[in-house]
Formats: sequence, structure tokens, C-alpha cells
Amino acid sequence: MLSLSQWGVVAATALSVAAFGSPVSASGDASDPHRGAAHNRVQVISLTSTGTGTTMVDNGTPGPGLGDQIIITAKLFRNGRGYGTEAAVCTRVAPATTHCTGTFSLPLGQVTWQHLKTTPVGTPPSDFDVAVTGGTGVYRTVRGHAHIGRIAEEGGAFTLYLVR
Repeated sequence: MLSLSQWGVVAATALSVAAFGSPVSASGDASDPHRGAAHNRVQVISLTSTGTGTTMVDNGTPGPGLGDQIIITAKLFRNGRGYGTEAAVCTRVAPATTHCTGTFSLPLGQVTWQHLKTTPVGTPPSDFDVAVTGGTGVYRTVRGHAHIGRIAEEGGAFTLYLVR
């Protein structure tokens, strides 16, 4: 079985991607060549999370091995109030690299995310981005990214940039 410190990189990463906020309209310049007829609306959301469960699945090889997984659940908060839940699965794909996918279940829909991160084993990553890959409900056309600024094994804080 893997120790939590061996999975610190994975757990901290997955737990840190957590809560949502209110919409902010994107300022658009008419001279912007990337602006379409119906320019995109950007929603910036600040969230925090608190871990509710972590399960480690060892593939049977000694120490951290390829294919080992960690399953993580968390409560999401917006302005200190409950705002949904998160579930994530991270798989070790190289000695110090994990591929994680997760879903935020929010009051108005779900948002999915993923990332591939290489960090020395036992060293929590910080100040990085994850990709928002899709959603349901009001988030059905969402794309964007989340910037992770602070993480810890028990939860984290980040900024989500959603384009709809």
C-alpha cells in the first residue's frame, strides 16, 4: 500500500481543484481578431475544497508503480458556503507523473477537468493549470482552465476561468 506522502502530489492536485463563484463578463475589444460575432463570455470563479475521502489502489508492485491510482472526494465551497462536491481519479503513468480526471457536481450542472503533471514524489505541486474539458447543465458548452495557486492534502484554493 502506498503512503499518503508518496501520493501527496496526486492528492494535493486533485483536491485543490474545487469551488465556483459568480460570472464576470469578459471585456472585448472590437479590434480583437479572435472575437467572433457572438464573443465568448468568461466566468471567473474562486473556490476552495475540503477533502472527504482518499482511497489508494496499489497495482501490486513495490513502492509507487505505474498504474497505481488514488480516488479522491471533496466538498466544494464558495464564499465559505457549501457549493457542491468533487470526485477525481489519478493514475500514475510514469515514476513522477500522474494523469488525473475529475468532476465537480455543482447546483446547476457538472464540470469535468483533467491534467498531466510531473512533480517529484512527495513534493506537492503548486502554481499550475488544469484543463476544463466539458460539462452538463448550464456548463454544457464550457471550456477553459483552472489555475491552482495553493494546495494541501486537506484541500486547496484556485481560480477557474470558464468560457461559454
